[in-house]
Amino acid sequence: MAGAVAGLAFAAAASAANAYVIDFTDASTGTSGSLFQGSVSWQLTASGILNNSQAFDGTSAPSGTGLSFERDGYGVGRNDDEITTSSKGQEWIEITFSAPVLINAVYFLDLFVAPDHSSLEVGQASINGGNPIVSLAATEIARTGAPGFVAANFAPVYASVIRFTILSSNDSFGYADGALAGIGIAPVPVPAAGALLLGGLAGLGALRRRRKSA
Repeated sequence: MAGAVAGLAFAAAASAANAYVIDFTDASTGTSGSLFQGSVSWQLTASGILNNSQAFDGTSAPSGTGLSFERDGYGVGRNDDEITTSSKGQEWIEITFSAPVLINAVYFLDLFVAPDHSSLEVGQASINGGNPIVSLAATEIARTGAPGFVAANFAPVYASVIRFTILSSNDSFGYADGALAGIGIAPVPVPAAGALLLGGLAGLGALRRRRKSA
């Protein structure tokens, strides 16, 4: 029971704070990097050319996110800074980690609501080739100077691969599109150390029982 309570406490703490934020709005963030003192590496791939050349164009930057907002995030296309879904198909960006990590937040930019509220843009993240773990619906109105920023914070979930896409509904201007702004990484527990500790405690318990019976 104590172990279960401790596990829940860890999960709650991990969901409240990121160990790392991979900030795709930082001008210095490329398409690969590392976490946890280099013990885990990551690589971005996409359905086309990865592009984060667009400068942040919102009138003000959201606060308390851990993002720099120097750029407008990553998109797909030589001349496009957004992930687009249209009649031609659905673009995507994937991040692959060399070992599973705990994801607890996803951030998008340039997701907007139509001025007449008839439709809105939705970003989506799926892990390990499975169903979406989170969908982020736009909350800011298009063409108002807002950055179209949407954040989702959730209980940490292990992932080796995350795919980011945009659903087909849009903001009534052009195509459905949005940009990948960042990913929150929670502190990673060390299962091996926990197993060793439990094994050691079990061994001590057995030793004590043998001594008592002797």
